[in-house]
Amino acid sequence: MPRKGVTSFCFSPKPSSSTHSLSRFAFSPSQPSFPETVMDRTLATADPTIMKWDPQTTTVARLTSLFHHNRREARDFIQAVNSLQKAMHLLLADNSTSCKLARAKSLMQIATKRLEKEFYQILSMNRAHLDPESVSTRSLRTSSTGSSTSDYEEEDDDCVRVANEMISEVEDASTLAMEDLRLIAECMVSSGYAKECVKVYKIIRKSIVDEGIYRLGVEKYTSSQIHKMDWQVLESRIQSWRNAVRTAVKTLFNGERILCDHVFASSDSIRESCFTEITKEGAMILFGFPETVAKNSKRSPDKVFRLLEMYTGISDHWLEIDSIFSFQSTITVKS
Repeated sequence: MPRKGVTSFCFSPKPSSSTHSLSRFAFSPSQPSFPETVMDRTLATADPTIMKWDPQTTTVARLTSLFHHNRREARDFIQAVNSLQKAMHLLLADNSTSCKLARAKSLMQIATKRLEKEFYQILSMNRAHLDPESVSTRSLRTSSTGSSTSDYEEEDDDCVRVANEMISEVEDASTLAMEDLRLIAECMVSSGYAKECVKVYKIIRKSIVDEGIYRLGVEKYTSSQIHKMDWQVLESRIQSWRNAVRTAVKTLFNGERILCDHVFASSDSIRESCFTEITKEGAMILFGFPETVAKNSKRSPDKVFRLLEMYTGISDHWLEIDSIFSFQSTITVKS
């Protein structure tokens, strides 16, 4: 008689294959979700691209401008930031506690600081190429079909060639700077860092417009100053103002509107905010001068004639003024 226990040992049933399958399934690591896979791939590309230009880690990043160093690499940097932002949104909706989000946020902050620095450098280093006159002139030349050769029949060929080359060089620099600014602005705005970008833009561009107003000889006068001013002095101020209006409208304000519309083409509200804050103060001083003079100067037939000349100066450019200051927030400029 077989011993008790031996039979049970020898003939104990083997685990079924289904049991093994369930066991393997229960203890196998879970597969990463699609958003996590996307983030892994994005980090693999974005991490080295962004960290290369972190001024805290490399000497090159501290001393070199990314957009000046290599435009292709600059575009790769922008692409890395855009891809990282999309991957973050995707993963945030799937797993807001993922540890990968922390690394992504850290990289985004590093990238944004870099782009803010590049934005500032481009605006600062290209003041000559981005002054309102250069921008407005570039716009006119771009939209025109060009002059016929007959226009230069009496010009020296070499002089014309050199002049065209110089103009082309300035326009190329202006075009590149405008495109770089737009690329950075679109990236920062879409990534949620519009505030940092706009702050830099407003400070630098307002200083340029204010300087332009000053160079045109436009000053802000109080009612008391106008009332006490000798007529000969006031007449000189009126003539200076008339000369300034044409340049301010066709060049200063027009060029600034063109640049602002281009750089912040992706956001109507930002375009309006920037242009208004940059130009409104100078425009109010310029266009408010005739009214201040009319209300506070002593009247006589010859003086009334001068006042009419000022209002004619505005009416002659009214269509342009109305087009440039078309935003709701700039209505007071035209009132």
